[in-house]
Amino acid sequence: MAKRWVVGLALVGSVAPSALGAQACLGFSGTGFVSGSGAVWREGSDDTRGIGGAAGLDLGPVAATGRFLKFSGADEFDQDFDFEDARANLALKLPIPLLSVCPVVTVGTGGVLSRNFSDLPYKSETVYGGGVAVGKRFSAPGSGFALIPSLIVSVENYAVDRLYDDIVEGGREVSAVIRGGITVEIGRILVRPYAAFTTADDSYLLAGALLGVTF
Repeated sequence: MAKRWVVGLALVGSVAPSALGAQACLGFSGTGFVSGSGAVWREGSDDTRGIGGAAGLDLGPVAATGRFLKFSGADEFDQDFDFEDARANLALKLPIPLLSVCPVVTVGTGGVLSRNFSDLPYKSETVYGGGVAVGKRFSAPGSGFALIPSLIVSVENYAVDRLYDDIVEGGREVSAVIRGGITVEIGRILVRPYAAFTTADDSYLLAGALLGVTF
């Protein structure tokens, strides 16, 4: 009987998510990370660059990440503008073997999408939604090197402005959003290129990278 218990515990241990892998759905491992970030927001034919930072925490059954990016530039009339993209993700870590799968909710602010990109001002409005995050941590024992690809597929509610005969009409739309990246861990150094885009007609592409440390 004792031998059966030992074998059973060994089998459970071999399939249970590891402490380093359970939060891989949000693209990090360990207790957490802090990092700086740079990104490009592309809407229509316009590119806007931003800088900021990001952080993540392992909170027991929940994994959390937060990001802040400030975008700035000048429009076609050389008028300066800026807007913020700030987002918090909360993911519930499910006890699934071999792969990190998490229901996730997201809330924050983001750039308003515009049908006429040249005539409408840049600004930020509330963004919120939810979906599923998946990820996987790959590493060789004792190497200090790991790869963590992860992806979030969500449905989000965001603000949209449209221009009709010089009249701006604001509203909100719901659209699928895909966010993904791959984290490279070398010791405690973390590098993560990432991208996000909507599937709506008034779409945007956000691409950037994180550089930070894990703890």
